[in-house]
Amino acid sequence: MKAAQFLGEDKIKLVETGIPALTSEDDVIVKVSCCGLCGSDKRLFHNGAGHIPGHEIAGVVAHAGANATIKPGTRVIIYIPIFCGECKYCAAGETNRCQHIQGLVGWQRDGGYAEYVRVPARNVIPIPDDLTDSDGVLLLDTVGTAAHAIRLAKRSLASAAVGDKVLVIGCGPLGLGTVLTLKAFGFTRIYAADPSEERLSVAKEFGAEEYVADPESLAGEFAIVIEASGSAPGRKTAIYAVEPGGAVVILGESNDPFVIQPTPTLRRKDFSMIRSFYFDMNEVAENIELYRSNQRSFQRLVSKIVPFEQLEETFVEFCQGKTIKPFVRL
Repeated sequence: MKAAQFLGEDKIKLVETGIPALTSEDDVIVKVSCCGLCGSDKRLFHNGAGHIPGHEIAGVVAHAGANATIKPGTRVIIYIPIFCGECKYCAAGETNRCQHIQGLVGWQRDGGYAEYVRVPARNVIPIPDDLTDSDGVLLLDTVGTAAHAIRLAKRSLASAAVGDKVLVIGCGPLGLGTVLTLKAFGFTRIYAADPSEERLSVAKEFGAEEYVADPESLAGEFAIVIEASGSAPGRKTAIYAVEPGGAVVILGESNDPFVIQPTPTLRRKDFSMIRSFYFDMNEVAENIELYRSNQRSFQRLVSKIVPFEQLEETFVEFCQGKTIKPFVRL
């Protein structure tokens, strides 16, 4: 099969390698049809990777182990965390909270920038017939992760007096997906912040208003703030922009320490701060219905779908901010 090696320094080499074999009766082999580029993949593009990257994957089950209940020929998307299926959280369907996660697809084990990928059968989710493969990919990181974060925030609002304004900080693929997901949840007063005028203009096209922090005022005004940039300035803005009784969700990822400088304003503000990782299996059916009801809106996120052979040049464009959410087709 063809597979991508991320060599570092923005170089990708397409190689021929063996198709993965079933090593467990609980596994399946998925023939990849398309894989979405994710902002977190940029680190691997820049620095290199020891495994085949790619974690926003749609495909078709090609082979199934004897214990797998899903049949070959089934169109699926792949759930990223390799959850144990046995701990108390997995038993409750809260698979994103598994106490024994064995890595992530595309990170600690081979992912979807290849023609085939092996995963546990419990990690595949069938795609409904009325949704395309690219729709299925959007159901993963872009919609699933955003929807889970919003649900956590809504449950964490500590006061009935909080307002109805929400803020998204960072207008990359995840932030823009969050703007659309907030709209799908019924929020109408959505604001967005990003240092890039191009990304911010897309957020405005999606229905958000630009947020400009007032340096003279530290009063919070947003019931929910979704921090999707992972940057230190973005996180600082988030904790000051949230109003008392509101909720900040740290959704963006960063390898840098998250440092909070104590101030009287923060010490005297009662609010929730949440780290959200990924959606759980309990939410899949609801996410599918949310997507169906807003399909055309979410499809606006897809910039282009290109052949696998154009993966490197597509990553270059992606890193330059020329595309929102490109896919490669295998």
